[in-house]
Amino acid sequence: MSKVTRYLRVQDGLSDWVGRATSWLTLGIIGVLIFEVVARYILNAPTIWGHELSTMFFGALSILAGSYTLRHQGHVRSDVVYRLLPDRAQAFCDVVVFTLALVVLAIVLQMAVDFAYHAWNIGEFSNRSVWRPPLWPIKATIPLAVALLMLQCLAELVRAALRLAGVTFQDPRSDEDEPEQ
Repeated sequence: MSKVTRYLRVQDGLSDWVGRATSWLTLGIIGVLIFEVVARYILNAPTIWGHELSTMFFGALSILAGSYTLRHQGHVRSDVVYRLLPDRAQAFCDVVVFTLALVVLAIVLQMAVDFAYHAWNIGEFSNRSVWRPPLWPIKATIPLAVALLMLQCLAELVRAALRLAGVTFQDPRSDEDEPEQ
């Protein structure tokens, strides 16, 4: 197995693992909302934390799923012209897009780190309810998610650059398309 294939396999595995682990937040959201509904409508004792906690879980789930979604090519894109292009032209477009994405994500990462650090440094709490949970844990998921997305974006850039250069390589993603025997 080549170093490129090994790198792509490790990076894709990381994105898959994060996506699967993050998906469990869905059960947390469902549990919190069921508890809130029972407390509010059956026991007539609504919680002060249910809505805010489910919002935090959903925010973390949404942003942390980015690298998993990119790894599985699940982001929305316009393929009308792209699909008509030859493979090398598609690879060129991908190199441009992923290079620009990495530049933009690097800027976003710097901003996200500053944002999360500021929340942690001042001990920021939510003012949305009397529960007042600390905000730094949820804000810390933003730079983490951006960094994971950058790592997967780099793997996609490597794939595109190799395709553009005409280098043949074993893409671990293509292994999944073949049925197991």
